[in-house]
Order: sequence, then C-alpha cells, then structure tokens
Amino acid sequence: MSNLIKGYYHCNECDSLFESQVIGANLQDCPHCGKAVAGIVEIGPELGIEDDFFLDDEDSLDQNHDRDGGVVSVDKDNDKQPDVDVEQTTEKKKIARQLRLISIAWISLVVSAVAVVIYFNQAKDEPSISAQTQQKNAQQIETEKQAMKLALPKCMEAIKGFLNASSAAAKTQYVYNGVRLSREMEAFYATRASFRPQLTRVRAVYSQALDIPGVYAIGTICQSDVGERFEVVFIRDGKEWKIEWKSFVRYSESDWALFTSKANGEEAEFRLYMRVMDVGEDLAGGDVLVKFYKPDIFRGKGFDGYASEEVRIPAYSVQGKIVSEMVSQEEVTDGYDHVGLKVSGFDPEHYHRVRVRMRLLKNAEQEPRLELVRILANHWYDPVIVEATGLSKQSE
Repeated sequence: MSNLIKGYYHCNECDSLFESQVIGANLQDCPHCGKAVAGIVEIGPELGIEDDFFLDDEDSLDQNHDRDGGVVSVDKDNDKQPDVDVEQTTEKKKIARQLRLISIAWISLVVSAVAVVIYFNQAKDEPSISAQTQQKNAQQIETEKQAMKLALPKCMEAIKGFLNASSAAAKTQYVYNGVRLSREMEAFYATRASFRPQLTRVRAVYSQALDIPGVYAIGTICQSDVGERFEVVFIRDGKEWKIEWKSFVRYSESDWALFTSKANGEEAEFRLYMRVMDVGEDLAGGDVLVKFYKPDIFRGKGFDGYASEEVRIPAYSVQGKIVSEMVSQEEVTDGYDHVGLKVSGFDPEHYHRVRVRMRLLKNAEQEPRLELVRILANHWYDPVIVEATGLSKQSE
C-alpha cells in the first residue's frame, strides 16, 4: 500500500468529502454513509505528488486505470474534448454564416418590397394625373360645345343676311372688317350682276372652333334649303359673329378665267386649288408637275373648276421643296387645315389650298404658258387675320 496515492473523494449521496487511497471510484465506499462515491475531486501538487510521477509510472497507471475503469475513462474523455470543441466551433460558424445569409436575404426582400410599393404608388398616381387631364379636356370640350351652341344661331343669322343682301354694300355689314374690304367686295360683285336666289333657310351641318391667332373663330359647313353645301368661317366681333369673306368667296383681284388673255409677263395673285400630279417617287425627279383650279364656292357631290395647263416646278427649287413638304404633310393633317378646319369633305385627293403668285408667259405664236412665281400661303384666309401660314418664310 506504500505505492498508492491518497486523494479526496466526494460522495454524491451525503455530499461528504473525505481522504482515501486511490483504488478506483467503483471500489471506494463513503466512510460516512457507506455508499459508493463519484470519483476523485482533486489530485495534484498540493497532495505532495511530483510532476514526473505520471511520466515514470504511466504504464502502471494505465494498467491500473484500465482495470478499475476509473481515471482512465476520465482521461479518454479529456482526449475527445478538443474534437468536440472544434465541432462546436465549426457548427457555430455555420450557424453564423446562415444567419448572415438570412439577414442579407431579409434586407433584400425588404428593399424589393419597398421598391415595389413605390413603383405601384407611382403607377397609381399616373392614371390619376391622366384622369385629371382627361377631366380637364372633357370640361374644355363641354365648355366649347356650350359656347358653340350659343354662337351658332347668331352665325346662321349672319350668313342668311349676307346671302339675301341685294348689294355689295349691304353685304359688308355681315363681313368681318367689312369697311376695310368694301372696295374689294364692290369689285368682286361688279362682275357678278346676278345674285343667287333668296335663301330662307341655312343650317350648320358641321362646326369646329378654329385656332386663328388673336381672334375667336368657328369653322362651319353650311347647307342651304336647296341642298347646296359651302364652307363659312365666322369670327366674333364684339357681341356679333361675322363672315371671313376672303376665304368664303376665294377672293382674287384678277379673274382666273381671263388671266391667259393678259399681256406677256403679267403677274397676279390667286386663291386656287393646286393639284400635285406626281406623288411618291415621282417627286424625286427633275420637275414636279402641278395643275391649278379656281374653286367654286358652292359644292355638290362633285368638283368643278377651271383648270390650268400643267405647270412644271423644279423639284429642288424653293417652291418645289414647299410642294414636296405639303405632299408629305397630307397624311399627317388627317383632313384638317392648319387652323383646324375640316376640309377633307370638300378637297379632292392630292388637292391643296394655296394662295399663289402666277406669271403669264407667251411664245412667238402668243401661246400662253403659266409659271409659278411663289406659293404665298397654304390656305385661303385673309393674311391680315392669319399670320402663321405653316410654310417656310422663304416662300413669302
């Protein structure tokens, strides 16, 4: 027994601590309660054991511990402890990495949700803005309809009075700027001794507010009691509505039918239809071929007008480029002129309303030939009323 080592034991039953020879916990009984104890509580230098003892007697201790199953089992547990710590550390790292991934995914989800909410809020606002615009446009259209409803009866009274007036002087009171136009009206009606039959009923079959700078204007298509249709533009003059006379009668100072009887080199201005003979790829050629027609005031289903011979316009000249531009804009305008008057019901295809300056040329045999000097405007309105022609300034 001299080689045995003493140590302290702890009893799990009575909680006593006592000193005894190290003979294995399973062989040790508590001196106080007599039951088996749990194992050694403390072994070390405090008990006078040298550090080299376990190294010198390692084999004997291993054999002894293997036999009694005491301390050896404790050592084996201690040997496995580092592996357990490594596994626990690895597991913690995995958990931490998973938590980071979950956090990133959660943040991404939140950001995406916020972006979706913002997007749909904006998308929701856009229809509301569009709805406000539509409501405003609808209110404006309704206001124009009400104004038109009040104005049309006065317009119809004006055109009936104008048509039934027996003289040019009597007609001026129904014409916008009638005093300024009185001399031109007298010259125009002097060549028309017979006036049209008395028209007792005239109604508007179409009306549209026009965008003429500086004035309130309404464009109408009227029909008489005998079935004739004609265009009339009315302009508000104080509390009255009056006729835009020059566009109504397509007024020209010179008589188109008599122009070819003038002297060589004579020039004059006219309001005419210009028919483009070459369209599409033909416009890229050397010349553009056009014809001019004096338009009638009153129209039935067909078109009737005094036509000129073909007039050649160099395609790359200023006037040729203007003609090409008018042709290219034909589809864009969709049957309306540049101030908003619907003209598709009256104008034949590829016919354009123009105010032009023409020159008469005659050869040695005195055969007449017309030459286009300049396209002044792409409409028939009075230039005093309409400043914007829609054409290049080079054409003026």
